[in-house]
Amino acid sequence: MRSNQSPLMSSPHSQRIATAPTEARFSPGRSVDSLATEDDVFNALDRPPVRLALVGFGAINRRVADIVSECSPDRVQIVAIARRHSARPSASPSGARLLSHPDELAEVRPDIVIEAASRSAVGEWGEAALTTARSFIICSSSALTDQGLLDRLGAIAHEAGSQLVISPGAIAGTEALAAAALSGFDRLTHTIIKPPAGWRKTPAETLIDLDRLDRPTPFFSGSARQAAERFPTNANVSVATALFSGHGLDATQVELVADPGAGTNRHLIEGVGRFGRISIEVDNRPFAENPRSSQLAALAIAQLVKVEVAAVDRGWTRQARARASL
Repeated sequence: MRSNQSPLMSSPHSQRIATAPTEARFSPGRSVDSLATEDDVFNALDRPPVRLALVGFGAINRRVADIVSECSPDRVQIVAIARRHSARPSASPSGARLLSHPDELAEVRPDIVIEAASRSAVGEWGEAALTTARSFIICSSSALTDQGLLDRLGAIAHEAGSQLVISPGAIAGTEALAAAALSGFDRLTHTIIKPPAGWRKTPAETLIDLDRLDRPTPFFSGSARQAAERFPTNANVSVATALFSGHGLDATQVELVADPGAGTNRHLIEGVGRFGRISIEVDNRPFAENPRSSQLAALAIAQLVKVEVAAVDRGWTRQARARASL
């Protein structure tokens, strides 16, 4: 996938870092092939499937696997699952190889590597993913608060001709944020509101009594960098907001709120600049098995995969036509 690049990314190799799925052209629930014209599927049966490797197989990547298998079963093949534990996860895709070390990625030859495991997994698997696959899609964007890691992955992608793709996760309006970045923001805030269950097993438990709340209670206010470092599984998406907008991890402000009356994970993004004002509000249904994560995070990754499949198909079709004309 080659999407428009944010001119305001801090990495010197930002030309290989994608921060917006600007080629998202497909409707949810329909396969790439079902939307292609007859001209686009020239000799379609000869096209090899796009090969995916999944780093982590929790709620998000399990949902991604279900979606791509349902929507594009003939165009996408999950060839590997990478995880810390040696035991094969339940409901894993048939034929997927279990990987325990990044060096094994080269053996399965993935086209796309999708990380939805942890911030440490980005650094652990990033180099191998970028040198063996054309795209490395990351969900745990809190890892990129480490500027050294961001620069290193950007340099590897530049050298390998691959692309580091930051998923928009559980937010919307990323193209508007990227467009406004051309003018610049005077102020940008991201408020994350979740039910108390969505803040369990996080530092929020030491800041407020999650069991005794009777009203929406803010418990953190600071920069996107600080939020993502302290709450990497909950405020992950604030990094995406900061990078898509070009406003930066230290200038983008984040407030975290526990609301006993909330039934969804809510994101409120407010931005003001010379362009005017942007207001984005998203209410996400959390995963039942992991209330800290939103279902839209999985859907965003699945959409990125569909865009990549379409890009591969377009390239294959051009090559096939060129061979046929010889």
